[in-house]
Order: sequence, then C-alpha cells, then structure tokens
Amino acid sequence: MKPAYASNYRQEAALLLMTLREVLEKAIRLRETGQSELSLTLLNHVKQQGFESPWLEDDRARALLALGHVVEAECIWTQLEKCEVLSLRTVARQNLHLLAMEAEIERFHLEVQIVASQHCWSLSRLTSDLVRAFKFEYALLEEAILSRENGSIEASLALMDWALGAGFQSPWLQDNRARALVQLDRVVEACDVWRQICTSTALEDVREAAKGMLQSFSSAEEKQRQLQRESVWVEQARNIKLDQGYVSAIDHLALGLLNYPDSVFIEQALLKLLGDLRQQEDQSWSNLSQWIQQQELSVELFEHVLLVLETQPTMSGA
Repeated sequence: MKPAYASNYRQEAALLLMTLREVLEKAIRLRETGQSELSLTLLNHVKQQGFESPWLEDDRARALLALGHVVEAECIWTQLEKCEVLSLRTVARQNLHLLAMEAEIERFHLEVQIVASQHCWSLSRLTSDLVRAFKFEYALLEEAILSRENGSIEASLALMDWALGAGFQSPWLQDNRARALVQLDRVVEACDVWRQICTSTALEDVREAAKGMLQSFSSAEEKQRQLQRESVWVEQARNIKLDQGYVSAIDHLALGLLNYPDSVFIEQALLKLLGDLRQQEDQSWSNLSQWIQQQELSVELFEHVLLVLETQPTMSGA
C-alpha cells in the first residue's frame, strides 16, 4: 500500500501544474487580444508569488517584446536557450534569431526593393510599415506567390533566393522557391528541394505539400534526370574529340547510345559527328542531297553501334 503522503504529493503537483497552465493560457489570451501590459502584470505577479516555469518566462518575454522592451525579452530568451527542455531551447533560439533579423529590417526593405526592381516587379504586399520579422517573412511569401501567378517567375525565384540568403527560415520559402523552379523547367532542382523539406521540417502541412508535389512531378523529374545523364555523354564526347579526335568521340557516343537506346539527344550528337567527319574526309560529300546524306549517316551510325557492341562482352553475349 502506497503511503498517504505520496498521494497528497501527486495531488499537489497536479494542482500546481494546472494552476501554471491556467495562468499561461490566460496570459496568452490577454496578449493575443492586445492586452500585453495586463498579460505582463499577471506573469510578474505569479513570479513574485514563487511560481517558476520556463514556459511562463517565455511568455513574459513575448509580452515584453509586444510592449517594445526588446532588450529584456532578449535577456530572457538567452537564459532559456540554456534550459533543460529541448523544445523550449528551440523556441528560444528561434525567437533570438527573429530579434536579430528585426534589427536588420530597415536594410532588408532596401535590399528587397532592389531585387524586385531588377526583375521589373512592383512590391504590393511588402510595405514599408512592416517591422516585425515574421510579418516581413509572410509578406515575402505573398510577393513570391503573386509574382509567380502573374508570370514573373524570375522575380518570384529571386525573392525566395534573397529571403533564404538573408536568413529567413520558413520551409514555405523553400516550397515557393521549388514551385518557381518547376515553372522554369528546372524540375530536378525543385524535387531536390521538396525532398529536403520532407526530411528537415517539423511542420506537417508543408511536409504533406512537398510530398504531393513530388508525386505530381515524379515522371517529369525522371525524364529530366535521364536527359541530364544523356547530356553528360554528349559533353564527354566533345571533350574526347578535342583530346583524341573524331573516332574516339564517335565510339564514345555509340556506347552512349547502347546505354540509352531511346536517346534522341545522343543519336543527334552522333549523327552530327559522323557528318562532320565525312565532310572533312570526303570532298564530294557536300554534293550529295540532304536525303542521301541522312541515309548514309544512318547506316554509318548503325555500323558504329554494332562495332562498339562487339567490344562489349556483357552486351554482345560473348
């Protein structure tokens, strides 16, 4: 049988926690309804009565900030950055980061105006009266969406690149950046951004949005990645031609065509090299009609692919 004092201790602890929770909820309600001074008075009174909680301190800092006491709020969050509660340490770091951003807000307004002007975009959401970092960030998102929806894709991307470079951290900035990349046909880059969002953010709504976009663009991404792989073969062939000559470059592209048999990109590059070589070696080549040239080059392409195939044991079955 458990001692009676243990049960009483638990009841007292539960009552204390309930009291702190009720105080915190009331302080938040007061602050969110524009009564920050009353919220701060309540929290100060509770503290004087001996109630201690890092969450109450966090809310004191928020009330102080709302009343313009930036330094005092910063001191509290600096202390909370060292507390034992991980979630509260994270909150404290985020708020200190926002305070640092707000100290630069005047410069940020000027820089964003320059970015928008460079891309012929007139800012409509990001007004000069915005001095809080979170409101500034939200307005940036609105500008990015608005510019993208109005066809100013480069402006949208530039605004998001600037925001992330300046230190703003909302994953929605990354999401909107990815959406601009898609509209610029940079699907692979966009999908890489959405994957990063899925693995790095704690916000479920933005994670779900990223997953949805990845699913929507999975086919387009694979096609673009395939084209990038094919482009590597063509670029390598250009370098091989400079270092080793036409024949080696042609063999390289023939091998590429064996690896990517449906690649129109590699096939066209191979036909171009074959045509350039014939132009150099056959003086009568230019006298042939274009149709005949195409037929002869197609035969040559097939012969080169067969020759390369014969040198590849795993492909030829040797």
